[in-house]
Amino acid sequence: MREVMMKAQELAEAILNSETYQKMKQQEGAVRHDPDAAAALGDMIEKRQRVEAILSAADMNANELAEASREMEEAEKRMNENEMIRTLKQYRNDFQTMMDNVNKILRLVITGEVEEENSGSTGCSGNCSCCSGCR
Repeated sequence: MREVMMKAQELAEAILNSETYQKMKQQEGAVRHDPDAAAALGDMIEKRQRVEAILSAADMNANELAEASREMEEAEKRMNENEMIRTLKQYRNDFQTMMDNVNKILRLVITGEVEEENSGSTGCSGNCSCCSGCR
């Protein structure tokens, strides 16, 4: 058990030290410190919370919900037009792909099988002979 915990710690440290994780964390900081990106993100969060509040109200007003939803969609569009936020989304996607591949490798080694979640996926198949290696 101790060896497993030590290897898990090593894996966690390798993930934290990976270029993929480091780029994501740097971009998160850049977004927080950029006035335009931070404002776009804050506005989107505020609009989403308003929609959620309306949805959870016992006397939900359909017109109010429609207007709040429209405002949230506009805020989301503005947020998605921000280059820094688009870059952050790409880095988060890259990190998620890396973590999915780590999980697939663990599943392959432990069970001998790779569960196909999306047949159209281009992630790690577990067969290293058909790719250029893990990133």
